[in-house]
Amino acid sequence: MTVSISVILPIYNAEKWIRDCLDSIINQPFRHIELLLINDGSTDQSGAVCEAFAARDSRIRVMHKPNRGTSSARNIGLKAATGKYISFVDADDVIDELFFVKLYAAAEQFECETVICGYESLQKREEKPPQFTLHTVMNGKELVLSAERAHSGNELCFVWRCLFLRSLIEKRNIRFQEGLTIGEDMIFLLEVVLAADRVYAIPDLLYRYNTHNNADSLTRSSFRPHLEKCLILQYELRKRLSDKTGLLVNDRYRKDMASYYIGEIRSMLITNMKSNPEDITKADMKRILHLKMMTDSTMQLGFAYKCGSLKEYLYYIAFKYKLATLLFHFEFGRRSKPARRFSLFPGLFGRSKNGI
Repeated sequence: MTVSISVILPIYNAEKWIRDCLDSIINQPFRHIELLLINDGSTDQSGAVCEAFAARDSRIRVMHKPNRGTSSARNIGLKAATGKYISFVDADDVIDELFFVKLYAAAEQFECETVICGYESLQKREEKPPQFTLHTVMNGKELVLSAERAHSGNELCFVWRCLFLRSLIEKRNIRFQEGLTIGEDMIFLLEVVLAADRVYAIPDLLYRYNTHNNADSLTRSSFRPHLEKCLILQYELRKRLSDKTGLLVNDRYRKDMASYYIGEIRSMLITNMKSNPEDITKADMKRILHLKMMTDSTMQLGFAYKCGSLKEYLYYIAFKYKLATLLFHFEFGRRSKPARRFSLFPGLFGRSKNGI
């Protein structure tokens, strides 16, 4: 049987969810697939479950490897793939019964190198159609710029809602960055899309994303000592790709990227700091304030940062002007004993025992 789509599925300790995921794939009416299960050093029964499914379905290949992370597992899958197209699925998610049918039909009909669909966030009960221009063949740069909030709206964050032409990936030797533990999807997706001459987005919600199972979610994990280094690398790669392809010439794109780093990435870094079992000092806050991705972003936004309240805006101003002492007391006041808290903005962040 000719393989039309290679489905790459990295697996790490997913015994609770993997059966539902695999059922949703092998029961698709679209049969011309190979399913590459990359067991990334699981310590539960995930590997045994995969082998049992492979024994029943000749389209399944199982590869076992030491644990080196999702990017490493996906890269092994890319090396082993033989299909015309590549699809990625995560082990704790499920796909719509027409996932392959609709993505493949669009790719073939419009001769596209990438097709993007919408998804549902099951726990949040949110529907997420693509915010790119729909039903229109574009090159990758046009697609990215068609979304008002490509970065801050997380439009580039997930490879699992896409179908990719394998020959393009191989020709450009595009792989996942194994030094990244967060944002690796975005770098891969941005690199593939920007290399494509023909991309297409459809509104269909064909992927079911289980956020509560996401073991990589920062809000569900303990302190990550290497997070800051990882995010710095992500920023450098994102900026380099954007600059190389001329995206940074676009004012809206630049400002949206800056908003993403001031909003989501800043929050991520501070949340991680709060999880640190070691004592937090003002020097730690000062270090974050002086990261290039933060100084670049505040310089780009100037005073035009869009936010929901005066309190948030004043926080941004303090961040922009690197008022480390103020921000440290605001974020970590309960872990320190300042004599006079928040004196620069009296009454804004609450009152101390002295009424300040």
